[in-house]
Amino acid sequence: MAAASLLAASTQVSLTGHWQGLFLLRGKEGVRLELKDDLFLGDGPRLLWGVSFARVRKLVAGRGAGETGAARLDFDFDEAEGNGIIRNLLGDGTEVVTLFGRYEDSEGRTPRGLFVGGALPDIAADGHLQNESGMAYRDARGWHHVWCNVNEGVYDTVHGAMIYPSAWRFGGSRLLVRERDRLVLSSTHEIELSGTTIRMERYAYFRAGEPWFKLGVHFVNAGDQVARFAYLYGDEPWVGDFGSSAGNVGWTARGIVDREGFVETGEDRFAGVYDVDSRTANFLAWLGDEKPLALFFSNRPGPPKTRDAPLSSNEIFLGAEWKVTSLPPGGSWSLLLAVGLAEVDPVTGPRLPRAFRL
Repeated sequence: MAAASLLAASTQVSLTGHWQGLFLLRGKEGVRLELKDDLFLGDGPRLLWGVSFARVRKLVAGRGAGETGAARLDFDFDEAEGNGIIRNLLGDGTEVVTLFGRYEDSEGRTPRGLFVGGALPDIAADGHLQNESGMAYRDARGWHHVWCNVNEGVYDTVHGAMIYPSAWRFGGSRLLVRERDRLVLSSTHEIELSGTTIRMERYAYFRAGEPWFKLGVHFVNAGDQVARFAYLYGDEPWVGDFGSSAGNVGWTARGIVDREGFVETGEDRFAGVYDVDSRTANFLAWLGDEKPLALFFSNRPGPPKTRDAPLSSNEIFLGAEWKVTSLPPGGSWSLLLAVGLAEVDPVTGPRLPRAFRL
């Protein structure tokens, strides 16, 4: 009885109602333990004991690995917390999964909302299975990593400060459209910036059979001061195998990119990372007139420090930056991206999916 009382007194209980399982972890600080009903990417190293309910949840949802027939979308999304997974069963026995808001960032905080990244508990608990995290593709060979935890931020150009998603106030998320072949989700956020408040609305659009989703980002200056900021979207995606950039190179419409540098956005409306070993490739495209101020490949997060250096690090990075120079009170600014899995021709290499239209 004394031991049980001591255990209870030294354990922080963090039950959110997700009920993805039951997990006992080492505390982040001090000697306290933590009892959780969910496990995010980044929690694995602290895990002492746990049981996942993932298989039961899949069974209840009726999901079938390797299914052929009509393409369809399955999802398990928590609107209150703004996280979950979308499974796009492509109809040919393959699938693409996209996870939102299920990871800890570098500061140990968890973004809430439509931010690509993370894993379900079974994957988060096992460092050898993390190809099935972020955005991932499964074919007859197994799981291939496509995108990792997004490196996204709003840069306050007045004060020279980067504001990352986990610091944005979360205003909630919603499932707006739920159909067999179409899903639309949203999340809202607020950012304190340059003496004003920016409201951000995010929309994720999925269609069954399409191995990408469209991400709409809408900014409104809800304050009474002019806002000046830059918006950045990027990733060191570790295409092919989680944790490794071995075999990764860049690619654009003009071919393979194996050196650091900037992409000419006047000609190219997309770029991606290609793993020559697994023959897996991703792509990031923008739709409409809001082209990036800069689109680049580098050996680490952020623009390249030097020009023309070989892409040879374990953090090969694809990044894009947009700059809003003067957004008045009440003004708005929007862009629409496509984030997904590219096709790979056995002769010519990576290309946009045939059904995708810029």
